[in-house]
Amino acid sequence: MSVVIKPTARPTHHVARDYATNPMIVYCEMTQACVLACRHCRADAMTQAHPLELTRAESRDLLRQIAAFGDPLPHLILTGGDPLQRVDLYDLIDDANALGLRVSITPAATTRLTREVIAELKAHGVQSLGLSLDGSDAARHEAVRGVSGCFDLTMRAARLAAEFDLPIQVNTLVSTETDDDLPAIYELLKTVKVMRWSLFFLIAVGRGKVLEEVSPARGEELMNWVYDLAPVAPFAIKTTEAPSYRRIALNRMRGEGMTPDQIQRTSVYHGFGIRDGHGILFV
Repeated sequence: MSVVIKPTARPTHHVARDYATNPMIVYCEMTQACVLACRHCRADAMTQAHPLELTRAESRDLLRQIAAFGDPLPHLILTGGDPLQRVDLYDLIDDANALGLRVSITPAATTRLTREVIAELKAHGVQSLGLSLDGSDAARHEAVRGVSGCFDLTMRAARLAAEFDLPIQVNTLVSTETDDDLPAIYELLKTVKVMRWSLFFLIAVGRGKVLEEVSPARGEELMNWVYDLAPVAPFAIKTTEAPSYRRIALNRMRGEGMTPDQIQRTSVYHGFGIRDGHGILFV
């Protein structure tokens, strides 16, 4: 995982931690239940909860295990499936907060994601909201998500989050089905209040096996485009499952005359080695 910011910017203060034993982020897949039919779903979501889904008591025990990593505590991301399908969602958010965990959530853009729900998430201390946008218009987005109407619901949720001052991260799939639309998606995101745009380069697992990863050459083009875009974008841009970005960014920084000391103060440098199983944990 690499975060893209202006190359000369200083990262926020980093507390020393051993990423092999104390993760920075824990993604908790609370449920497989989701009414969307996303073509790239890694979780192989289903319309109903899996019969072996953790109970509330088991979920609370899991939260205690996450908190047991100790200081600095990881940031907990509630995901799925659609975490809004959990009837005990708010109770578990409260449980996590009581343990000192910071909580964010990535709900599906469905009719469940109402103004009242966003207000409730904010009231229960959720720190940010993750939304997925895979196309600059309904036809392109819904071709990936598989359900009519979810484009408008996504954009509505983004605007409602801004009303409640709830920061959002927008996640976008990068594949041969979406790569030519990325500039238009960027322009669309400039019309809403976005904290971070995360570009997820396709890894063909789960349902994603039916999609096509971008070629190495196209990946290089896109990563150079991201590098050029980051200093002027009104929000942070992050790449996920794109380790080559670090090489591109470091080489371009050197080519622009940045000193080793300047490079070492960038988030690209500080993100070195952070990955699934080393700083990032999925449960």
